[in-house]
Amino acid sequence: ARSELGCYGPADMGDRERIHRERVAAGAIYGTVVYLTILVLLEEDRTDPEDAVAILVGTAVVFWLAHVYAHLVPRIAAEGRLRTGHFLETAGDQVGILTAVAIPVVPLILAMLGLLDDRAGLRAAIAAGVLSLAGFAVREARAAGLGWGRSLGIAAVLLAAGIGLLWLEVSLH
Repeated sequence: ARSELGCYGPADMGDRERIHRERVAAGAIYGTVVYLTILVLLEEDRTDPEDAVAILVGTAVVFWLAHVYAHLVPRIAAEGRLRTGHFLETAGDQVGILTAVAIPVVPLILAMLGLLDDRAGLRAAIAAGVLSLAGFAVREARAAGLGWGRSLGIAAVLLAAGIGLLWLEVSLH
C-alpha cells in the first residue's frame, strides 16, 4: 500500500490522527495568544464588549484563512492545482484557530447581556484565555500519557512562557 504524503512527510493513519490533533492544538494555542494580545489592548482602550467580539471573531477568521492559505501554497505549487481533499484537510487542521476564539468570547457575551459590566467582561475574557493556555497544556500532556502531576507541572511552565510571550507582544504594540 502506498503511503500518503502529508505536509510534513509520510504518515500512516495513526500518525495522521496524531498530527491532525497536534495541528489543531497548535492553532488553538497560537490563536489564544493572539486573542489575548488583542484583549489586553482592547481592555486598555476600554472597548465595549460588542466591538471586542467583532474584532476577535474577525481576527479569528482572517488568521484562519491566512493559515489555510500558507499551508496550501506549497501543496498547490508542488502539484500544480488545488485538490478539494487537500483544502478540506488543511482547513480542518487549522480549525483550532477558529474554535479557540469561543473561550474569550463567552465572558464578552455575558457582558453584552448585562450579566457582567463591560470592564469585568474584558478582564474575564483575558482570564479565560490565560486559563485555556494551561488547559491546552494539560490536555496535550495527558494525551501524551503523562500523569496528572507531571502534566500540571508542564502546564505551569508553559503557562509562564505563554504569559511571557503575551507580555512581549503587548510591550511591542
